[in-house]
Amino acid sequence: MTELMEWIGPLTVEQRIVMGIAAVVAVFAVAVLLVSLLIGWRKALAVCVAAVGIAVAGLFVIPVGTDELTSHPAPAADYAAGMEIFQKKLLASPEPLNPLCEPYVLTHGAKVARVVVLVHGVSSCPRAYVDFAPELFDAGANVIVVRMPQNGYADRASDALGRITAEELAEFGDTIVDAAVGLGDEVIVAGISAGGTITGWVAQNRADVDRAVLMAPFFGLGGTNRWTNEAAMRAMLVAPDFTIWKDPAQRENFTGGMAHAYVRQSTRGTGQIMRLGAAVKRQAAETAPAAGDIVVITNAADTAVSNAVTDSVVAAWVADGANVTTYTFPARYGLGHELVDPEEPGADPALTYPVILQLIDDPAGFDPSTVGRAAD
Repeated sequence: MTELMEWIGPLTVEQRIVMGIAAVVAVFAVAVLLVSLLIGWRKALAVCVAAVGIAVAGLFVIPVGTDELTSHPAPAADYAAGMEIFQKKLLASPEPLNPLCEPYVLTHGAKVARVVVLVHGVSSCPRAYVDFAPELFDAGANVIVVRMPQNGYADRASDALGRITAEELAEFGDTIVDAAVGLGDEVIVAGISAGGTITGWVAQNRADVDRAVLMAPFFGLGGTNRWTNEAAMRAMLVAPDFTIWKDPAQRENFTGGMAHAYVRQSTRGTGQIMRLGAAVKRQAAETAPAAGDIVVITNAADTAVSNAVTDSVVAAWVADGANVTTYTFPARYGLGHELVDPEEPGADPALTYPVILQLIDDPAGFDPSTVGRAAD
């Protein structure tokens, strides 16, 4: 088994998916063989195909309960109230934190013209913005760098991600906006990956958000479209939770990767993040987003999330008449998924930071023709 895990470890996500499909086909063939011993191979094949068809059809109709996800705003009345929300609701942790993962506020000591909330991605933590947040602060903004629920614990092999719920993330989205309103006249929320999903939620639901900036948002799994993503989400929500180790051979003993990131993911937690994204998609199809304007930044080289699913959300917002600005980093740059984390493989802050900062500051003045590396 160890040798098998060592062989699987270096494989790409796509290669693992192919292996998974091959395993499913093998299990199907064995099932047909076993049933054929009782009723003959033709009837066995028909029964097994019918069973698979029913199971697959069920993945498209199982309700996921997005109607119950609602926003409950309670914005801070002033700077002191905003800081109190941060200290009581966003600073506290039920478990010891990785010392790299403490949430923090870069503040000028009073309410200022602009506050920016930065939300990291799943399995990461506030450390992702270690270089990015100070640039916003130096430009005059108060900056709140938050820790997503169930993330950033000292135990990098924690099973906490399996406890994530869409309800918890929606409440977290409300809380970060509630705190931010007290720290700045103009409220901007920017999130990467699952943080982008949460940012999409507040964009749809919070009128006190002036600008929502979604970076490589996680509305769909890489390689999926709208329909296959819906099926994958339902499968992860109804099936037993499954751990996906970054290194299947080393598992909890893996010491590589980014020191502030978990060493494993959860299928159930991933499904719950996608459920929040499904709620955003459903709401966007019904009503216009509440935020003043929306910026969506994607990466054509990204294999972690589905840009096609993200595009469907953007299309719904545009159809609603929302003010949406989009930009996609070309695939030729070979950027990693975490566009802001300087420790992400494939990161290029010299390329990405100016673009993201400009789109946070003034999307109307952004000129895509100015983007590029010095060697371009």
